Order: sequence, then structure tokens, then C-alpha cells
Amino acid sequence: MWSTSRRSIWFVVACAIACGGGGLSPAASRIRDGSDLELGDCTFLQKVNGSASDTDKAAATHAKNQARERAAALGATHIKWIVPCCTYVEGEAYRCDAPE
Repeated sequence: MWSTSRRSIWFVVACAIACGGGGLSPAASRIRDGSDLELGDCTFLQKVNGSASDTDKAAATHAKNQARERAAALGATHIKWIVPCCTYVEGEAYRCDAPE
């Protein structure tokens, strides 16, 4: 059984992902954008994505925030954007400080 504080944390993360807005969690706010040059020695985790409504005036920001939250849940430190714009974004999540 999960403790109340643990359920609260997951509720906040789930809401941030579902709502697509508000603010980033501390873990997601630490995820940096990366390029092929920077990510050569990093560990690829998996692809992540995010989406927002067509009527959202900040759709790209909210979609990227959603993808960052998903990357943070994987333990990522960096994200390389594949589809970086608009109502749907997709990126590759990497961990650059993972032990060998």
C-alpha cells in the first residue's frame, strides 16, 4: 500500500501530465535539451511525447512540459527533440550520468 505522501506526489505528476500546464515538477525542470554531440556518451532510455489542445495558446510549451514530465519519470537528464513543435512533440529521453 502506498503512503499518503507517495500518492500525493504521483497525483501531482499525473495531473501535470494530464493537464499539460501549470508548472514543471522539480525533476522535469532539471531536464536539459541535448544534441547529438552532447549525448554521445549518454544512455538512451526511450522516446517520450506530449500533446496539447489546438486551442491552447501555449500548445508547444505545454506539450513539451508533458514530454519533460514523462522523461523525468524515467530518470532522464536530457531530451533530444525529434518533433519539437506545436500541439504534438516527440523526443528521446537520455540519462547522461548513469553508472556503467
